[in-house]
Amino acid sequence: MTHQPASSPPRRAGRGIPRIGRWPTGLTLTAAVFLAGAPPALAVPLPPTDGGGPVIPPPPVTMAAYLPLWAVVAMVTGTVVLSVATTLITLSLEHMRRARRTSAAAAEPQAEKGDILTSHHYLPGRNR
Repeated sequence: MTHQPASSPPRRAGRGIPRIGRWPTGLTLTAAVFLAGAPPALAVPLPPTDGGGPVIPPPPVTMAAYLPLWAVVAMVTGTVVLSVATTLITLSLEHMRRARRTSAAAAEPQAEKGDILTSHHYLPGRNR
């Protein structure tokens, strides 16, 4: 008497975080927890603890850097080109994956009425 192991129920698509995304998500959450606990007062230089010495003045106010129009256009163009390229690559990979699946499904033998497939000779729950 041979018993087949019970198979686990199929996993529903779209639930939870995919396995590849768990590590970066955990790292991001850990960094956010540690950085959220740092008080903003620690971002400025502190005077000496003995009370003496000169007080360090705050840094001077700086002006925003001027970017010429050609630099802004180049950055926007580069961003658009990379976005379009990434989208096209993703769509072509999805198209190839679907084509591979449909060709594999078409290659499987189709059962006619009365045919017995060799891969389905054993019914679960019946003893050999």
